[in-house]
Amino acid sequence: MRTERLLAAPIVPTLLRLSAPGMLLVAFQSMVSVGDTYFVGGLGTAPLAGLALVFPLIMLLQMTSAGAMGGGVSSAIARALGAGDAPRARRLVVHALVIAAGMAASFTILVLLFGPAMYRVLGGQGESLENAVRYGNVVFAGAITVWIANTLSSVLRGTGNT
Repeated sequence: MRTERLLAAPIVPTLLRLSAPGMLLVAFQSMVSVGDTYFVGGLGTAPLAGLALVFPLIMLLQMTSAGAMGGGVSSAIARALGAGDAPRARRLVVHALVIAAGMAASFTILVLLFGPAMYRVLGGQGESLENAVRYGNVVFAGAITVWIANTLSSVLRGTGNT
């Protein structure tokens, strides 16, 4: 019945219905990002400059965990399930979580050790640099949550559940 509905239903309403969860997620993430920037901007120029220095590293964290690793996880899970090998898919989930934990630890250690130097290379100095270090330390101390959440989201995508 569901497959028939996908094949026979009008295309535009079907695409809108299928894309609605993804569009809501993008809208929510955009609102959080704008709200975060608005809040920090209200604190002053130096805190906003500190946030701007950390932003490229946050994007690297997000894109590595959701994009590069996430694509591999979802495709591996999809291939295992497509072959009817559920035990292999479960093992892949465990492996993905172990890799995510290792990558999160790597990100955290690298930014805690080399963050100030990286922010200086990006042009940070004075109060902006101090704010970047404080903000980056808090964000990257929690890198494990980003890695685990993005890895589990990729597992769900691999099952066909967006």
